[in-house]
Amino acid sequence: MLGILSFSTEVIFWLITAIALVLTVIFWHKFSVHNFRNVAARISIIIFIQVFAFASLGVTINRAGDFYDTWGDFFGTNKNLAKVAIAPSTLSTITAADVATADHLKDGGLVFKRVITGAFSGVSDYVYVAVSPSIAAQLETTTAAPSIGTNYKVVELLPGYPGVPQTWIGTLQGIATMDRMEKAGQIPPTIAIIPAINVVRGLDTECLNIPGTSQVETWLSKDMKVFAQAFLGVDQRPWASFGYSTGGWCSAELSARHPEQYNLAISLAGYFTPSFEAGINQRERNVLSQEYDIAQTILSKPTSLKMLIIYSKRDKFSYASMNKFLGRVGNSLTTKLVEIPTGGHNIKVWKPFVQTGFQWLAQNG
Repeated sequence: MLGILSFSTEVIFWLITAIALVLTVIFWHKFSVHNFRNVAARISIIIFIQVFAFASLGVTINRAGDFYDTWGDFFGTNKNLAKVAIAPSTLSTITAADVATADHLKDGGLVFKRVITGAFSGVSDYVYVAVSPSIAAQLETTTAAPSIGTNYKVVELLPGYPGVPQTWIGTLQGIATMDRMEKAGQIPPTIAIIPAINVVRGLDTECLNIPGTSQVETWLSKDMKVFAQAFLGVDQRPWASFGYSTGGWCSAELSARHPEQYNLAISLAGYFTPSFEAGINQRERNVLSQEYDIAQTILSKPTSLKMLIIYSKRDKFSYASMNKFLGRVGNSLTTKLVEIPTGGHNIKVWKPFVQTGFQWLAQNG
C-alpha cells in the first residue's frame, strides 16, 4: 500500500482528480437530459471530484508538514501498539545489531526507532533516538559493547499537534541541522530523544496527565529518562527540551514541572497555558488549569531553568500567550527572546530557527 508520505501517493491522487475532471468535461453532455438518473450521476461526479481534490490537497499538505506518518496515524487505527511494544523489563542496552540496522544519515548520524511501553505511564508508542556523528562513530567502533561515551548532551525534541516525531527528522530538518552543526564544531555531541506526543486517538492531550485518559506528561518525562538510561546508558545529567507549536508548550511545561530532569528549554512558536481540546470537560479544565499553571510553578520556588522563546508577532495566539506568561514570571525565570521577523504559524517559517535553538543550547549547556 502506498504510504501517506509517498510522492507516488500524491501524484496518483492528483492524477485521479485531473482525469475525473477532464472526463467530466468531455462527457458532461451525456447527462444533459433532465431525469433522476442523470441528476444523480451529475451530483455523484461533482462530489467525487471534490472529495479527491480535497484529499489530494490534504496529501500534499501532509507531505509538506509531516503531520501524519502513516494512514493508520491519520485514521487513528494504529494506536494499539501495546502488543508489539517493548516492556520496560525487557528493554535491552543498545547492541551492535541495533547500530547496524539503524538509519545511517548523510552527515554520519544514526537514527534508532523503538516502540516501547512507558515504565510509569503505561503508554505504548514510538520513540526515535538520533545521535550526532561523533557519537555514531563511537557506537560503530565499539562493536563488542557499543557505548555513547561520556561527552554528550541530551535534548528531547517534541513535535506539534497534529504531528509525529518524524517531522524533526524530515520536514523540519532538525536532525540534519544537529548533525551538520556537530561536525562543524558548533555544538557538542548530542543525543536527541524524539517521542510521540499524540498518544491518544483523536485528542490533543497537550502533554498533560489527564485522569482517566492518559499520563502523557509522565510518558514524556519519567518514561523517556528510564528508556534513555536503559537503551543508551545515559547518566543523571540534566536534559534540554525543544519543541515547536504544541511541542513548544510541552517543552515549557515539562521543564518547569520537572527541574530535576531539565535545565534548559526552547519554545519555538509555542504557548504557555493549556488551550484544551473539545474532549475535555469543564470540570477537568478547571482542575488542569490550576495544576498546569506553569507561571505559578516557576513563581512558587527558585529555579535555575533557562528558557529560549522564539516567537512571531504575526502568530497572534502564541504571541499573546507569551506576553502574559512573561508578565507573570518577571525576573523569576531566565529567558532569552528571539523574534521571527516575518511569517505566521507554519514549519517553513520555523525551520531556519532550529539552528538558533541548537546554538543557544550549546552556549548554555
